[in-house]
Amino acid sequence: MLEFENIYLSAEGLQLNVSLNPEISQYNHTVVESKNETIGSKYPYIKRNGNVDYRVFSLSGTISAFMSN
Repeated sequence: MLEFENIYLSAEGLQLNVSLNPEISQYNHTVVESKNETIGSKYPYIKRNGNVDYRVFSLSGTISAFMSN
């Protein structure tokens, strides 16, 4: 298992450092799939979208105005 000291969030050229008590929990891998039950067929149709492939997690920590750059 890897253990890092800081977590960096970045968007549109800005970067935020979460360095006080960073913690990631509830890490889930998400793939979209659907099941279509049929009336006359023995087996259902199952569809999986391979283009939708992302991760979802909860991030907690302390952001302070007194942190150094």
